[in-house]
Amino acid sequence: MKLPIRTLAAAAVIGGAATAGVAIADVEDARALSDADISLVDAIVAAEGATQGKAFDAQIEDDSFSPEFEVSVVADGKIYDVIVDGVTGEVTSTREDRDD
Repeated sequence: MKLPIRTLAAAAVIGGAATAGVAIADVEDARALSDADISLVDAIVAAEGATQGKAFDAQIEDDSFSPEFEVSVVADGKIYDVIVDGVTGEVTSTREDRDD
């Protein structure tokens, strides 16, 4: 089945826009990581220690004025979102994730 040229062109534009959005997010994440004084590994260790659990997902967040890491941890059969300050390495928030 041949697709019209317009359809292919539209798909290319949409795909390019999605890729550009990812590239911008990567730059912002890289900037936030360079502003952090601790590593992603340090944040995971802090989150696991605070919950006595095991991390399964972690990322830098650039939504605040200071870098912070969000680490998802499983402990006692529950999922927790743990926020770790990217400068001090302190756990600033732990809450049970009931959304997933």
